[in-house]
Amino acid sequence: MGQANEEKRRKTEMNIRFVKNEAGANLQQLMEYAARLTGIGDDFWEGHILNGVHYSILSNHTEIGYFTLCGNEKITSFYMLASCLKLGQTIFRQILNDFCVKTAFVATCDELFLSLCMDNHKSIEMQAYFFEHSGVNVRPPEWGRELMRPAAMEDVKDILDTEYVEENIRAGRYYVMRENGVFLGQGFFHPDNLTPTQASIGMSVHPDHRCKGVGRSIIMHLMEISREKMFTPICGCWYYNHNSKRTLESAGFVSKTRLLNIHFTEDATHE
Repeated sequence: MGQANEEKRRKTEMNIRFVKNEAGANLQQLMEYAARLTGIGDDFWEGHILNGVHYSILSNHTEIGYFTLCGNEKITSFYMLASCLKLGQTIFRQILNDFCVKTAFVATCDELFLSLCMDNHKSIEMQAYFFEHSGVNVRPPEWGRELMRPAAMEDVKDILDTEYVEENIRAGRYYVMRENGVFLGQGFFHPDNLTPTQASIGMSVHPDHRCKGVGRSIIMHLMEISREKMFTPICGCWYYNHNSKRTLESAGFVSKTRLLNIHFTEDATHE
């Protein structure tokens, strides 16, 4: 009780306030945030940061940290200056209370944020794997790169996704693989915003052509394309998508980092 009162007293003395950044994300600030991590994140992870609502943590009008809320009830980033970390637990709990935060998306390579989430968690749900290439040589792709090309608008009818398809085609993010005009699958190439040297790559295979090496081949060709464009290729997949995990591993990718969905309330709906 004495320690809690002391923390509350210090917080009051420092006049802590949470101020919404009406201009949106501070990209440079968030790029520095990503650079501090000990591992990688993918486009799914960074999307929940960039598309969230951004707040500054102020002490007597001076910014000492920041955080991001996505969908009002999920916190997706948290940072504080090292000189103010003694207040980290108190301020984090205040954010959870003031904003009625129910869950967090936190990567296991984000030490401070992960530790604060663990201090307050009720349950933990495994969300995703983040993959990077091992550098180990693997067998060649089963399907040649000559079968892949950037997607065009006439490919819309075959693309297996349902959202932002035309937008992503115009942005050059989709590739398609066809043999004699038959659609085998698609690749996704997305240069990351928070780590500009990285590109997130992924694939989807038409149900008629699964278990034939198509997905593996698409990933290997996208890895080559990424490197030609001077990007480091990285991947991610849902934690329980065992087939995708095996495909990425067979293409030479390994995962050291997980994305966790941490719940702060007993009744938080699992996603």
